[in-house]
Order: sequence, then structure tokens, then C-alpha cells
Amino acid sequence: MDLSEWRARIDSVDQQLVDLLNERMLYVLEIGRLKRQHGRPVQDRERERAILERLSAYNQGPLSTQAIEDLFTRIIQEARNLEERETP
Repeated sequence: MDLSEWRARIDSVDQQLVDLLNERMLYVLEIGRLKRQHGRPVQDRERERAILERLSAYNQGPLSTQAIEDLFTRIIQEARNLEERETP
């Protein structure tokens, strides 16, 4: 396989990642609606910590555990930002 074929594979995976991230954010919006209905705060530090621990334990590499934690910390931050923008 040549360089262009490898890059095409990466491009495909990148598009899948964008689709999955947007799907995740749609779920975040629904969770935000449920939280508002029940008077719960946007941020749940315990849940965020549990997500990072679960994904770090799941990780088999080649990404480091720190890289996984950094990536998902940012994803969680963006989810929280989205949820806060949707709060009336």
C-alpha cells in the first residue's frame, strides 16, 4: 500500500471520528435536557472522573493513557460547553 492509500484510510477514519463525536454531542444535549428537568447541574465531576478512568483502563495503545485522558478531557469540556449553551 502506498502513502496515498494510507492517507485515504486516515481521511476515512477522521470522518468517522467526526460523525461519532457529533453523535456523542447529540446524546449530551438530551442528557442536558434531562438534567434541566430534574434541576441537576451541568457538571458532574464524579461522572467525568469515572469516564476517564474507564477509558484509560480500556486503552490498549498505541496511544498512551495520558493521551487518552487528554483527548477525552477536551471532549468532555466541549460537551459541557455545549450543554451550558443549551441551558436557558
